[in-house]
Amino acid sequence: MDRRSGTISLVVLVIAAILILSGCTSPTTVTPTPTTTTKDFTLVEMTTSDPPSLDPGLEYDTACYSVTQNVYETLVWYQGEDVSKPIGLLATDWSSNDNYTVWTFHLRKNVTFHDGTAFNASAVKYTFDRGVLMNYPDGPWVGAGISSFLKGGDEWMASNNTEADVQAYLANEAVKVIDEYTVQFTLSKSYPDWMHVLAFPATAIVSPTFEKTSSMPYTPNNYTDTYLKEHMCGTGPFKFISWTHEDNMVFERNNNYWNTPAKAAKVVVRTVPDVNNRLLAFEKGECDFSQENIRNLPVFKNSTAVVNDIRNDTLLISFIGMYEGKAPFDNPKVRQAFVESFDYVTYRDQVGYGYGSFPHGVVPKGLAGYNANIPTSTFNPEHAKQLLKEAGFSKDKPVTITIAYNQGNTGRQTGSLMLKDTVEKYDLGITLEIQELTWATLLDKEKKGELDMFFLGWQADFPTADNFLGPFAVSNVYFARQVAYKNATIDSLYDQYFTAANQDERNNIATQIQLGLLNDNPYIVYLQPASYYALSKDLKGYQWNVMLSGFNWYPMYK
Repeated sequence: MDRRSGTISLVVLVIAAILILSGCTSPTTVTPTPTTTTKDFTLVEMTTSDPPSLDPGLEYDTACYSVTQNVYETLVWYQGEDVSKPIGLLATDWSSNDNYTVWTFHLRKNVTFHDGTAFNASAVKYTFDRGVLMNYPDGPWVGAGISSFLKGGDEWMASNNTEADVQAYLANEAVKVIDEYTVQFTLSKSYPDWMHVLAFPATAIVSPTFEKTSSMPYTPNNYTDTYLKEHMCGTGPFKFISWTHEDNMVFERNNNYWNTPAKAAKVVVRTVPDVNNRLLAFEKGECDFSQENIRNLPVFKNSTAVVNDIRNDTLLISFIGMYEGKAPFDNPKVRQAFVESFDYVTYRDQVGYGYGSFPHGVVPKGLAGYNANIPTSTFNPEHAKQLLKEAGFSKDKPVTITIAYNQGNTGRQTGSLMLKDTVEKYDLGITLEIQELTWATLLDKEKKGELDMFFLGWQADFPTADNFLGPFAVSNVYFARQVAYKNATIDSLYDQYFTAANQDERNNIATQIQLGLLNDNPYIVYLQPASYYALSKDLKGYQWNVMLSGFNWYPMYK
């Protein structure tokens, strides 16, 4: 999802039988105890903007998750930097039936929420019922497909959301309390990677007693005034204290944390939009860490106060969509010509300072389903010009094609200008009109099919190939729907992906789907970009994981 672009993988060899049978112990490897320090101290993080809200079940946004993931906890997480095999966090172990449609999780005992409420299976059911029944169309439960995975979820989303529909969904017992510390999930289809969904921050477990102003989870579509938009109450190592909008958020250590308490007594997240002011704060010792765009590397790279951590292995695919629902991109030769008109190497050098990798398909490097033998797209302007001539373009038949990007994104602006320069030099009557749109306007026009071309990116919700294959390749799903792309063969292959006997078979299907996309060219897939983190030279205990949104405060100290 583009709203979460900015974080982030390591090689994922997901073998379902191993994953579902592996018992999970206390996640000390996820949250290691660094060298002991006895002095209370405050960590300061700087960000460029506020989150839209603090509700993990409502927002589909990195800025939200970057703070909620330090207050709330999910049932599972990952060990160190490895995302191939989830381990227990609020769950201790789990198992599945033979066809991966019923999953049973045993929960950690003696855990309490920050308001004193006991964590148990009822809290898990409350959280999942709440996420599904809110049915927020722009939220993660709908957008990331969590609701669709659960039995009855699709029927609920397609219903009128009446009280009778609520009861019909709940009667499915998609999430069932077996006993106080055992919960069972029943899925709508076979899914060997269900554990990865349960590491997604949107599934973080919330206190059933804390949401005082709402009748959740049994009020459908009640997402405009949820109490959790401005308040937080989880089981995690930090407690939410205050939020001064467009200024700062304050968090304090949870001294009653079920694991070893965090090193930092307090964390302050300050909103500082100007990159030069963030640098000055580092120089003055007033900032400990910030997640930066790689374009800001020249600002920080010569500072002795900053350690630069650059990660090439994100789970993010940057692309340009081409709308096939009308001319000129209903012609496959035109789509191929534009794919060959983008200067991939120059873009990476100018915008990414040489960092990032060129995608081999839409499944990013680091996931099962990635195949380095799938060809990358290449810059070939001579052949592109010939294809456009064959498609009927000539300078005596002028045509204007629009390309849009989100306001303030200078990298995408550069890409637009590069493509415009190349295509207009063909002298075939093509004018590429660049539109800089607000984020909301861009998304609205893209969804309505009003843009010929548009820049976006997709970042993993969970580290699985289907999280990329579905949105990019399947008819009527997300980006494929928005570029009017349909391929019945690919749709059939995607259905087969979920019934495949093993990971090798799934990988083979993923390759077939991506080769089909490569042949059809609905997108210019131009970069798997790098992520960049600026760290104070005095910071210790920093840990990175590709699925983190921002930083894990728990192990850090100074």
